[in-house]
Amino acid sequence: MESIKDVLSTTAQFYRFQVFLAVANEEGKLKKTKTVGMAYLKSGQGIYTVRLWTFLGERFFLVAKRGEPEKFFVMTREDNRNPGSKNKYFWNIVGNAAADTANGVVAIDFDLFDKKVYMNLFPEKFPQSATLPEAVAFDPAA
Repeated sequence: MESIKDVLSTTAQFYRFQVFLAVANEEGKLKKTKTVGMAYLKSGQGIYTVRLWTFLGERFFLVAKRGEPEKFFVMTREDNRNPGSKNKYFWNIVGNAAADTANGVVAIDFDLFDKKVYMNLFPEKFPQSATLPEAVAFDPAA
């Protein structure tokens, strides 16, 4: 008999998307300058989970606006500590985003930051890789 973990690991597929900073040239094409995080999407789901390396302990979520699938709310989620409440989470809007299909990105605009952050619309080719590279050991004297 298979465990639930085994069933989920074989049926659920996750896609990974680069999150980066970019500058626009004269024609409006974006050139990536620095990768700043990753976004993840579970197959069959409509909410992207965004992890920014600057905020390692935080998760942000891109949730499509109703009737406007090219526009998103940027949200955070916190647990509801009231055990009698019907809502499991409190959702907070902390920005907005819009798909830019010409550049193949979602432009993410956080309320508190002056810079836009971009998420690639196309997932990485091998997001479900089960092997990780060997850790790099640093010389303690360095």
